[in-house]
Amino acid sequence: MTWCLLAVSFCHAAETRYSVDIDAPSSVDDLLKTHMEIMRWLNSPRMTSIEWHRLLQVAPRNIEDLLATEGYFSPSIEQSTETNTEGETIRHRAKFTVQPGEPVTIQEVDIRFNGPITRQAGEESPAPAKLIENWTLKQGMRFSQDNWASAKRNLLSGLILQRYPNARITNSKAEIDASSNNAKLLVEIDSGSPFRFGTLEIHGLQRYPRSLVENMNPIKVGETYSQARLLFFQSELQASGYFSNVEVISRTEDADPESAPIVVNVTEMQSRQIGIGVGASTNTGARTTFTYQDLNLFDRGWRFTNTLKLEQKAQSLNSLIRLPTDKNGYRDSFNADLNRLDIEGQTTSTLGTGVKRSWGPRSFEQTIGAGYLLEHVSVDGAESQNNYAATLSYGITLRRIDNELNPTRGYLLNAQFTSAPLDVMANGKFLQSYAKTQAYYPLTRSTQLIARLEGGIVSGADNAPATYLFRAGGDQSVRGYAYQSLGVPDGNAIVGGRYLLTGSIEVIQWLTSQWGAAAFVDFGNAANNTHDLKPVYGYGLGARFKSPAGPIGVDIARGQETGEYRLHFNLGVTF
Repeated sequence: MTWCLLAVSFCHAAETRYSVDIDAPSSVDDLLKTHMEIMRWLNSPRMTSIEWHRLLQVAPRNIEDLLATEGYFSPSIEQSTETNTEGETIRHRAKFTVQPGEPVTIQEVDIRFNGPITRQAGEESPAPAKLIENWTLKQGMRFSQDNWASAKRNLLSGLILQRYPNARITNSKAEIDASSNNAKLLVEIDSGSPFRFGTLEIHGLQRYPRSLVENMNPIKVGETYSQARLLFFQSELQASGYFSNVEVISRTEDADPESAPIVVNVTEMQSRQIGIGVGASTNTGARTTFTYQDLNLFDRGWRFTNTLKLEQKAQSLNSLIRLPTDKNGYRDSFNADLNRLDIEGQTTSTLGTGVKRSWGPRSFEQTIGAGYLLEHVSVDGAESQNNYAATLSYGITLRRIDNELNPTRGYLLNAQFTSAPLDVMANGKFLQSYAKTQAYYPLTRSTQLIARLEGGIVSGADNAPATYLFRAGGDQSVRGYAYQSLGVPDGNAIVGGRYLLTGSIEVIQWLTSQWGAAAFVDFGNAANNTHDLKPVYGYGLGARFKSPAGPIGVDIARGQETGEYRLHFNLGVTF
């Protein structure tokens, strides 16, 4: 009988619940609710009455420590507790009323440098005076632990990133006077020896010669240490296509400051690769792609890529051989391609081959080339035509943007000039000149302006193959119109013209860090003379997403001339 009574008593044991109210200004309310120890215990199954009372005892000191990290050293804290029984539930409540007081502000900053940096020439960087000028926690500003730590990191980085990789902070102190709410900061930093780059140490090469890496090295022996130069070298190797993983560092510990070795660790890509892909384009329709790639053709490090692309409106077979960068920084390539394009009543079939040489960094890249083109053009309602041309070309690309994948500020510029200089190797002489620029400007922190302008002209147009004439319309041209549907009317077809002019104004409102909404107006056209080059307009709305591969855009645009609505899809920055 006794056992039964105990069992009944256990089954109806009272439930215990705990709650905490914090009454504090908004400037510290989230800090306390997120980081107070008692708040983290509230929903813990291990909470007991004993633990509750322990947490209540340490809560005031916990609040003081948290407020101190934000620069509040003289808070007023009131604590009250109550316990109620509601039916079979026992409720423990605690309330903290917090007034953080006046924040501590910086009264004095004392930054002291020791080591060789105190003896460096005045024109050399980093200059101590400039580092002090860039100190982020200045006199009169509010003190906080996060800002104090960040300011020291930035100061140290100013030395480590350039010339002094072994710099270290030897002493730092923040003296807080809670009675006057003032702080005196002291930082002592030892620069260590200034370093210069030495020779390369390369690890991980199996199939490729050392020269492949050495020829892409932009750093000269004896050059002043710079982490930015190491990162640039690393990005060049990563972009080369030969390696799946690249690390470039300089070994400065126990190294000769006048000759710190550059250590390159690479993992080679699989030399032969086969790829199959399917997709769709709002320009040329459904797409299937087959790719074969050999990264070590003839065991010489030549990259051979063969691509078969089958689309509803376009088909192509392209072969490209790219040679490794040579010791002078030149990047040579050879190509051959077979293309067929059936657009707006004009079917163009081409067979082409060419050679190209590029040089310079991506910020200022130049290209020269030579090519030969055979072309067959069939226009609805007209006789077909065969064209040929041997050409020379020159191109230049400027990239002045803050981020190549998702730019927010800066501009891109591409200009190309292609000429058939000899009558005996073409239907006739001609010169095609083309330029395109795109600019990015942040109107506010979350609003971005993108402007684009594109133009071209062909002299000797009667002799130029259709491949070198211009048409407009489509995803990257004038949205609201079908791909290459703007040009010169020829019966029921639209053919290319001698002149091209298109442009766009787009405003993006970023709603989150990755998602945004866009509004745009496009304009442009192509024609055989300037009198007929009358722009048509397209305008619409779209969605934007910042992906790891670049911006993705989906747009609905209306062509003012046709009154039709069209869907357009864009991926990446095409320059």
